[in-house]
Amino acid sequence: MLRRISLFILLIASTFLFPNISFGQNSISSPYSRYGIGEVDLFNNPINNAMGGVSYAFRRNNSINYLNPASYSGVDTMSLVFDIGFYSQWSYISNGLYSSNGNHTSLSHIAIAFPLWQKLKAAFGLMPISTVDFTTSQTTIDTIVGTHANTYSADGGLNKVFFGLAFSPKKNLAIGANFEYIFGNYYKASTTSFPDSSYMYSSRVENNYHVNAFNISLGLQYFYQLKNGDNLGLGLVYDFKSKFPTDNVLTRYTFTTSAGLDYMQDEIKTVNSSNHITYPSTLGVGLSYERLNNFFFGFDARYVRWSEFKLQTDYINQNLVDNIKVSLGGEYKPDAYGNFFQKSVYRLGVFYDSGMLEFNTKKINQYGVSLGIGFPIKKTNTMVNISFEYLKKGTTYNNLIKEDIFRIGLSFSAKDLWFFKRKYQ
Repeated sequence: MLRRISLFILLIASTFLFPNISFGQNSISSPYSRYGIGEVDLFNNPINNAMGGVSYAFRRNNSINYLNPASYSGVDTMSLVFDIGFYSQWSYISNGLYSSNGNHTSLSHIAIAFPLWQKLKAAFGLMPISTVDFTTSQTTIDTIVGTHANTYSADGGLNKVFFGLAFSPKKNLAIGANFEYIFGNYYKASTTSFPDSSYMYSSRVENNYHVNAFNISLGLQYFYQLKNGDNLGLGLVYDFKSKFPTDNVLTRYTFTTSAGLDYMQDEIKTVNSSNHITYPSTLGVGLSYERLNNFFFGFDARYVRWSEFKLQTDYINQNLVDNIKVSLGGEYKPDAYGNFFQKSVYRLGVFYDSGMLEFNTKKINQYGVSLGIGFPIKKTNTMVNISFEYLKKGTTYNNLIKEDIFRIGLSFSAKDLWFFKRKYQ
């Protein structure tokens, strides 16, 4: 009983702390995060990431696969599953002439799943969707006004809270849905400063976009058992094209800088308005072959129509294009009843993403390799999952930017009997 209470307290505390947990030394984000809603495809559950992102036809009773809501059907009718994960990312960014590096560590997800009925299971959780964090500047020497610098910066991102349901009309068939609340904030600023002048004010234009919206995603899983007992799996997911309402604040002002601090001089204009972000639809399909308690092999393909994306009053997207991501991976457990290393789960995967951004007919594609391991905790139904990933994104061709990324993920997935009435206390 004490273990259950501790688990519940950890869940509640983590939920309230999540928006503020993001730490690192020399933090760095992708310069490509300035486009769209920022850098998407953030770190997911280390279990799936270690398999190259394979998830659509993946289902377990001791972990939560929130990438396909139909997978919640795998939760036992008498159990509660808790899943929490973290990740740390090291990035090296270069354009061929200049380079930068840094790291970022954060919480990746919190989720809990439980049965409502023998054929109806539920889950809820919290996780990030996107992040924005970039600063670029250009200095110009003018014979009339002297040296002036134009700086563009942004930070923020979107998160989501979801409540999911999965219904199993048959043992081998499940349909599910995630009902999502999307929230977050984007701050974007354009600054013109005069570093060599003591009498000219700097000027800045700030845009703050506050997002509060609802969304829904659907999922399906079907498993067919072969004569030898192995299972063939099919998974489908679909996210609807949505409009995310925004409350906007536009501010223009002049300022001076002293000892590294900005001091406002004249606030020229503040405008409050409302608008929306058009978020694209997503279609995903997954196939799997599995021998229970021994091995799993899966293939995923996902298509996102980023050409549908529009920010505020934009009519077209000049840089966002439709993209396809394919993933291939699996896991292997030598012996479910063997020693510690035989009961551990070993994972491996690869993926390729055609890219959602295009500059001068050149797509910013991405590919990566991953591996991981899941360790069982003795005398518990808890697994410690670790993943390692190497990703390469972009190119230095035509003065574009290339990123080399290394990630480590860590998650704890615990299953416990909650809905079982003991005969003896």
